[in-house]
Amino acid sequence: MLETGNIYRDNVSRLIGWGHWLVFFNILLALLVSSRYLLIAGWPDTLLGGGYMLTSWVGHFAFLSFFTYLLTLFPLTFLFPKIRAVQFLGAAIATGALTLLLVDTQVFSLFKFHLNPTVWRLLLEQAQAEEASGWGWLFVWVPVLFLFELWLANWLWRWSQRRRRSLTLPLALPLLASFFLTHSVHIWADALVYTPITDQKANFPLSYPMTAKSFLIKQGWLDEDQYRQLSRQVAEQPQRRLNYPLRPLSVQAPDTSPNILLVVADGLRADQLDAITMPNLNRFASRHLRFDNHLSAGNQPRSALFSLFYSLPSHYQRDAEQEGIAPVFIDELQRQDYRFGLFASGGLDKPLYRNAIFSTLRNQPFDTAVNGAEGDRKAAADFSHWLEQQDNERPWFSFVYLDALNELDLPADTKGPFQPSLQQLNPTQAYQNEQRDALFNRYRNAAFYTDRLLGQLLSRVRQVEGRDTLIIVTSGHGMEFNDNDNNTWGFGSAYSPYQLQVPLVIGWPAQRQPARFSHPTSQLDLMPTLMRQALGVQSPLRSYSTGQSLFKADANRWRLASDEDEYVIYQQDDITLFNRRGDVQLLRARDYKTEPDASPELSLLLQVMNDLNRFQGE
Repeated sequence: MLETGNIYRDNVSRLIGWGHWLVFFNILLALLVSSRYLLIAGWPDTLLGGGYMLTSWVGHFAFLSFFTYLLTLFPLTFLFPKIRAVQFLGAAIATGALTLLLVDTQVFSLFKFHLNPTVWRLLLEQAQAEEASGWGWLFVWVPVLFLFELWLANWLWRWSQRRRRSLTLPLALPLLASFFLTHSVHIWADALVYTPITDQKANFPLSYPMTAKSFLIKQGWLDEDQYRQLSRQVAEQPQRRLNYPLRPLSVQAPDTSPNILLVVADGLRADQLDAITMPNLNRFASRHLRFDNHLSAGNQPRSALFSLFYSLPSHYQRDAEQEGIAPVFIDELQRQDYRFGLFASGGLDKPLYRNAIFSTLRNQPFDTAVNGAEGDRKAAADFSHWLEQQDNERPWFSFVYLDALNELDLPADTKGPFQPSLQQLNPTQAYQNEQRDALFNRYRNAAFYTDRLLGQLLSRVRQVEGRDTLIIVTSGHGMEFNDNDNNTWGFGSAYSPYQLQVPLVIGWPAQRQPARFSHPTSQLDLMPTLMRQALGVQSPLRSYSTGQSLFKADANRWRLASDEDEYVIYQQDDITLFNRRGDVQLLRARDYKTEPDASPELSLLLQVMNDLNRFQGE
């Protein structure tokens, strides 16, 4: 009995020693496979950042490999202390782990995030549907790797039995030092907000580098106010460079350039454009071009206006503001010697206007102003006064921004025709289902007031003689009033059709016949259409926009809306939501509810990711 126990202990001891060598060689294989992350993520700008990347790469994958061994093969060694069984299990575990790692490198190269349960389920479903032909290499990789692991396990067993000199310390010590150095340096970098290091935390899968700000502040080793000041300074720095446009534009300017008036009545839903709520705009739409299936690219003012002017997803907005990059549309208007008249309810003293959209314009009043109904009235009056001073020698561009609908605001002496209406707007009480009808009537009254201002604007512009005027009336985003019975209100709270579908009406002098379009269009399409058909830009649309021509009828196209972190893809019947962390959700377009047994298309996500990253600088 004693002899049997000794044999068991000897077998287990030798198998554990062999297992450590198997782990070491698989660490080398894991480093070889994971070196792809270094290429995808790009080399940091500083020497310290580069040194940290290499150290964390070695330390992290050494830890993952050894931890995988501890959770799997190590306990199995005690249960099945037979060399053939343990070799087979070790080869199978190593093959599975390295295959997962290789798949994750592919996912990271395509989407810039790592495998999670949602993405894994998506990959499996696409493979079963035979739509993931690009993953066929796995059928070669897995058996070849498994055979190699079997050979390696057998060779290491024979080699480890002959080895006399211990190599544990010289081999394990650098790996252990890399692991602890990775977390120690990250604690320091996180406390000092040293971004060449802290920005690397998403480079590797299952990477959770250590932080200790609270502990350091408690011990008095870190000044909390200084840390917050550093954080603010870093937040104001650009995260990546905007490469926009991709190449210089080729332009053949028209002989006679039209005046261009862009009116954004923000918060206006598409379904409010009718003869009852908005008779003036509806009458204008019936005589010109109306786009009934038009989608904004943002669900709140800043992202919507950015995407409208730049024809880019709004995750580029911070870069444009911090680098002072104006839209190519504004640059081309300047090149063609346009005059500018800018009139915004709430004023132009906002980073989006001052530092981005109109950053290259001189002598513009970037001042604050009253907003709401009074701000709209003043913006419309200022535009009319400015228009009286213009002559026909040079074309002009005017931007008029109205936001009474955003504020659900009315002039003090106005009740509106839609009753009963909420008279006092208290957000803590107004956004309740019992108040929905009264709140919605207040919104319709604000739309009716906005329509009155639009009628005055349009009437005034029609009096302009000597040069054609191209008139665009649209909205940045819509407004929701619990329309889907999911307690969603206002704007910026969801990507439902009520918050994204907006009207688009264009009075185009070159298009004399009225027309009504039902094909899907996007706010990302407006500027490329104007650039090509009004300003004579000949360059491919993809070189400066993510949109297409408004007049290109494509019933099967997808449309994108976003903010800095979340993205939404609209198709005919489906809405796909996803974020930078790789969370993906599929909703029904008709009611904005989850599709229980459906998954997004892998090919669609690939197309969208390409569009999202197309203008990202090196």
